[in-house]
Amino acid sequence: MVKARTISVALGGLLLIGCGVLMIIGDTLGDILWLEIMIGMGLFMGGMGEYIGLKKPLKDERAARIGTLAMTYSWYTVLLWVATIAMIFGFGGGYKVTMAQAVGTTLIVMVMSIFGFNWFLGRKGDVE
Repeated sequence: MVKARTISVALGGLLLIGCGVLMIIGDTLGDILWLEIMIGMGLFMGGMGEYIGLKKPLKDERAARIGTLAMTYSWYTVLLWVATIAMIFGFGGGYKVTMAQAVGTTLIVMVMSIFGFNWFLGRKGDVE
């Protein structure tokens, strides 16, 4: 049986990736797109703590360690991505990206990295 938290995280993640693609292609954050992003963030982050194993009381400490490490790696990846965008496109001259494009790519990197690191570390097994 699929749990509500898994559906929430999956739907929120897909919504954020879709909004990110629309922001990159359409170069806008107007119309109703901002509301879709807020709903996606609510769904995604609302179920994320439980999805990665941080719900109290802990039933599986290994899942909590994997989830915490995956979230740490994901936020580090997003920080590097934002710094890269700022340095190359903001200060480097040449091609400029708009705020909507930068936020769109950041949303995609955020969602994909948390899913990727959680999957990778879960397959790896125990983490220290």
